[in-house]
Amino acid sequence: MQSTLAKSVFVGLAALSFASVAQLNANAATKSATTKSNVTLTTDATTRNVVPTGSNAIYSYPKTVKKSARTVASKATVAKLASSKSSKDYFRAYRVLTTSKGSVYYKVVSFDGAVRGYIYGGKSTSAFAGGLKAASTTTASNLTADEQTKTYFFANPGSKNVTWNNPQYTQYKASKMVKSTADFGGDNLQITKAVTKTREGSRYVYVNDKDTPSLSGWVYAKALSTTKAVTYNDKTDVKVNYIDAATSKIVKSGFVKVADKSTATGTNVAINDALYTAIGNGKPDNYAYSSKDNNNVLTSVKTGDTVTAYVYATASSKLALYAAPESSSNTIGAGSSVPGTSVSYTKLTAENVNFPTLKDEDYAVLTGRTTDKLTGTTVKTFAAAHLSELKGTKQVVKTVNGKPVKGYYVYKLDTTANFGDVAFGTTYNVPYTTTFVEGDLSTTTNTGNTNYVD
Repeated sequence: MQSTLAKSVFVGLAALSFASVAQLNANAATKSATTKSNVTLTTDATTRNVVPTGSNAIYSYPKTVKKSARTVASKATVAKLASSKSSKDYFRAYRVLTTSKGSVYYKVVSFDGAVRGYIYGGKSTSAFAGGLKAASTTTASNLTADEQTKTYFFANPGSKNVTWNNPQYTQYKASKMVKSTADFGGDNLQITKAVTKTREGSRYVYVNDKDTPSLSGWVYAKALSTTKAVTYNDKTDVKVNYIDAATSKIVKSGFVKVADKSTATGTNVAINDALYTAIGNGKPDNYAYSSKDNNNVLTSVKTGDTVTAYVYATASSKLALYAAPESSSNTIGAGSSVPGTSVSYTKLTAENVNFPTLKDEDYAVLTGRTTDKLTGTTVKTFAAAHLSELKGTKQVVKTVNGKPVKGYYVYKLDTTANFGDVAFGTTYNVPYTTTFVEGDLSTTTNTGNTNYVD
C-alpha cells in the first residue's frame, strides 16, 4: 500500500515538473522583442530616399517591441502612398532600429512631413527591404540646343514658380531660394542642367542667375522664356498715360523702367534724356512723342508715379515713281497728280526696276504728324540718297539707225522738277527720266524693301 502510494506521488511530481518546464519554454517563446539598438543614420541623406512597398503599416514604434505603439498609417494607407503619383509622398529614412530578434525597422518621414514613424525594413541594415525600397525621385534630362546657348528669363515673375535648392518634393525639406521673383524679371538666366520628376514627369532645369547669384537654383522649365518679362514694379518703374493731344483721350497706358535696380517706392528720378527716351519708346503705334513739346516737359518724377505723355497722330506717305518717255522733254510735277494720257508715263515698280535694300529707319522721314507737312526738300533729299538711279529689269531690243540694238532702260531722278510740300499720308509722285543703255542686262537683282513704294 505504501509502495503504491509512493509510486503515485513520484509520478505526480514528475508530471508536474515536466509541465512547469514546458510552460517556462512557452513563456520564453512568446516574450516580446526588445530594442537592441536605435541610431541616427549618418550616410548621405540623398541616398536614404525611400518609398513604401505597401506590405507593412507605419507605427509610432515597432509593434513587436512596444505593444501599445499606435498606428500612424495603416497598411491600406501605406499602399496608397506606395502607388502615389505625387513626389510629396516619398519618404526619407533617418533612424534605424534593430530588435533582439534581428528585425530591422526604419524611422521615416514623408517629404511633406505629414507621415512620420517606424516601418519594417527586413533583416539587414545593408539595404532597404521588407516594407521599404530605395527611390529615385528624378531622372536626368538632356538640355535642348536652345537651353545650351540662349539666355532665359522668368516668364511670369512673382511668387509662383520660383527657384529651389532642389526641385520641389524631390528631396526632404527642399526649400525656395526666394519667395518671389517679382523684382528679378529682367535677370539673365543660364541653364546648366535638367531633370525630370519621376512621379509627375514634370521637367526642372537648374539656372545660374547672372545678375542675382543668390537666386540660382532649380525651376520648373515651362516657367522660363527667352523673352524678357514685362511686369510693373513700383520700385523701379513709372506708369505712363499716353494722351492724344488732339482729342485729349488716353490712347495707351503702360509703364517704363526708370531705375536699374530695385529702390524704394517714391525715389526721385533724374529728369534727363534717358527718361524722355524711355517714355518715347513706350508710345503707341502711329503716334509721335517729343520731349520738346511744352506739354511734355516734366519737373518732378518718382518711382511709382503716373506721368502724362502727350502724343500726336502720325501718317506715312508712300512714293509713286513715274518715268517720262525717253523722247519726252516733259515730266510730271513732283508731288502733283499724274497728267492725262497725252504723255504715256511708266510707273516704276518692283516688276520693272530693281529697288535698293533699305531699312525701316532709312525711310522714316516719310512719316510725320498729320498736322505737319512732308516737304519737297525732304523727299528730294531722300530720293537722291537712295533712289537716284534705278536699273530696269527687262532686256529690250530697240531699233537704232535702222538696226536692232539690245539694251535696257535706266531711270534717273529728275532733280530739275519742282518738289512741293504735301500733307503726311499723301502719296508723293516722284519724277524720273528714261534713258536707253546699250548692252546686256546684268542678272543681279536687288530684293529690297519696297514698303515706301506705292
